Amino acid sequence: MNVELERLENGRVRLKIEIPVEAVNEELERNYRALRTQVSVPGFRRGKVPLGMIRARFGDHINSEAIHNLVLPAYEEALTSELLLPLSNPDFSPPLNQLKVRADNPLVFEATVDVKPSFNLPKYEDLVVDKTPANIPREQVDEYVRVLQDQHAIYHPIEEERPVQEGDCVRVDIECFVDNQLIEDVSKQDADLELGKGNLNEKVESEIVGMHPGDTKEIETEFDGHASSSTLASKHALYNVTLHAITEKEVPTLDDEFSKDLGYENYGQLFGVIWNNLVEEEKALSYIRQREEVAEQLIEKTEIKLSESLVDQYVEQNIQNFQQKLKQDNQTPEEAGVDMETLPSQLRENVIKQTKLSWIFDEVAKNENIRVTDDELDLEIRRVAEQQNRDVQKYTSALKASDRLEEFRGQMRSEKIYRFLIDKSSEKESLIIT
Repeated sequence: MNVELERLENGRVRLKIEIPVEAVNEELERNYRALRTQVSVPGFRRGKVPLGMIRARFGDHINSEAIHNLVLPAYEEALTSELLLPLSNPDFSPPLNQLKVRADNPLVFEATVDVKPSFNLPKYEDLVVDKTPANIPREQVDEYVRVLQDQHAIYHPIEEERPVQEGDCVRVDIECFVDNQLIEDVSKQDADLELGKGNLNEKVESEIVGMHPGDTKEIETEFDGHASSSTLASKHALYNVTLHAITEKEVPTLDDEFSKDLGYENYGQLFGVIWNNLVEEEKALSYIRQREEVAEQLIEKTEIKLSESLVDQYVEQNIQNFQQKLKQDNQTPEEAGVDMETLPSQLRENVIKQTKLSWIFDEVAKNENIRVTDDELDLEIRRVAEQQNRDVQKYTSALKASDRLEEFRGQMRSEKIYRFLIDKSSEKESLIIT
């Protein structure tokens, strides 16, 4: 078999494949003889029908069988011989339903397919990220402790008979309805709230001012999006508010006794643990920002062009995955807040970025021999299972059953690549303002 490879633009290749005469004749002869034993023609015993008559009557069937048995295996063999990994289904020329197999003639066809294009990685040191050490000032810890102190406040009803004033603390029942549906994450029972802290819809809070304990009021206003569903924002909402009491807030003293109630030996330990946790959170956020910087610069500095056909294919796969999820969740696109007409264009840019980044990471992993061993995979699965209080064996079995084991390994490999690139990147210069 003869194969000619032509590299086209944007990672597409064209394979011109020629199957030799000998293979064509052998396949046709095999098909003729196989069909001869299967068909019945009046006037001839089964298996004795002349081959010429078989060729004349069943030529289309024989041609179809020959194409199936010759073209696809030849295409696969050509990919192997040229060391190509296809990313899309091939476009055959002529189309397979128009291809004719003729005796004593080679079978020639072309297959155009998307493959990963060649590209050059940027120098790692050309990537610039912020490597400023995590720093949490004491004032930020003090503020966190004050919030913690506030969360453990006790509210006592006041004895004075008067209406609610601005800045008061109140104990209320609140029911919120949008389109006659109760919004549970806004509705509250016996809730202690401090007015002026942004805990309530601004209109609702202003209407509570002036109420007396025992009063009930209906308040109509525009929903301000406090609920988890952003699709409700700006819709008309009805709030039913019942005021039980005006209260006085008593916050606990920040001392050893308060700390022991929270499970710490003393206030010094509480303060130190909170400070350390805030530093660790800042480190985690800093790493996320570094990952974003690395990914953005890699895509920007690496010249890779994707064919439109491949992007279309990946967008369609994403849409099918989304539709499958909607079906599993028993949701409509409208309920999920998605416009199916604009979804393809919204997905397109992200598909291009993620595909490029995936190819870049593959190249980095190959060049730097970055991989995840089975032992590393087992240790990480054990760590995650223990972190989630799950049985290690059952968690592993669940990953295998859902075909997510290699996805898990891929995520670990990505983490290794990110940390490698961040380590090799240059440090962003700090701006010093005097």
